[in-house]
Amino acid sequence: MSHASLSRHCSVAGLTRRTVISCSLFLLWCLSGLGADRAFSAEPATPAAAPNTLSGHELLRIGTIHDQQEHFPESLTYYNLALAKFREKKQSQGVATTLVKIAHINERQGHLQQAHSALKEAVSRFAKASDRSAHAESLLAIGRVSAQLGLADESRDALTQAAALFTRVRNARGWNDTMVQLGLLQIASGEDSTGLTTLQQAAEEARTRRHVDQQFTATVALGDAHWLLGHTNDARTAYMDALSLAEAEHHLPFEGMMQLRLARLDAEKDALTDRVALGKRALVIAQTTHDTAAEAEAWSLLAELYRELG
Repeated sequence: MSHASLSRHCSVAGLTRRTVISCSLFLLWCLSGLGADRAFSAEPATPAAAPNTLSGHELLRIGTIHDQQEHFPESLTYYNLALAKFREKKQSQGVATTLVKIAHINERQGHLQQAHSALKEAVSRFAKASDRSAHAESLLAIGRVSAQLGLADESRDALTQAAALFTRVRNARGWNDTMVQLGLLQIASGEDSTGLTTLQQAAEEARTRRHVDQQFTATVALGDAHWLLGHTNDARTAYMDALSLAEAEHHLPFEGMMQLRLARLDAEKDALTDRVALGKRALVIAQTTHDTAAEAEAWSLLAELYRELG
């Protein structure tokens, strides 16, 4: 996932109960990655044979390589070829796996309804198969997409099922991702106390396992939830924790993201100088990482702060 894509989706200016889902869930997805895709090494994507001579699995693998490189048109071409092969051979597991991958691309491009339709079929197929892990992953995906579409009841049902399945197969990563999404859904639905408890539980569980990525994600989501609810001090604490993690891991894009959040957080006049310093640091990081979206946001924030300073 490119740094610019991350910045475009993870700005929290004008945070609302609806945008807290889109923003934080996109961050969650960026950090978690597509677990199955990581099994494929980077190699030339051009097949040695014509596509019509390749199997569904070979086409799926080539599509995945393009997907990792964010070559979405090429990836979708191969995924659709793979889907046709799997349907022709009546390979239900292959159909379901390919539909999930197609849905992921549609979600990243903002085509949520198309993603939802693909995931509905995938979930139905996985429910009839014996692969509980794949079934849980598909439920997690449709839970996230349904939440962004405003289908709260469907999302809650899918996430609850996913959490139970991840527990059964002892997949701590999947369980943690699911709990973060469930917590955000609860916040968006007005279940403030329950949602904060769920997010705190996810952050503590990731900390216990020393899984830095998931700890960072859950902590940022917790901070966003507190900010949304007007708990400025609690939001600052969560963001400072996330910033410390980003600095410890030398992850500049996420460090810059947290600098911007902290710079936007305080509205008091006497904090303006500190907020300018945070904005400048975020600007330097954006320029260093060539993240034009983050740089634009940093310049915009600094302009606002300088106007307030007179």
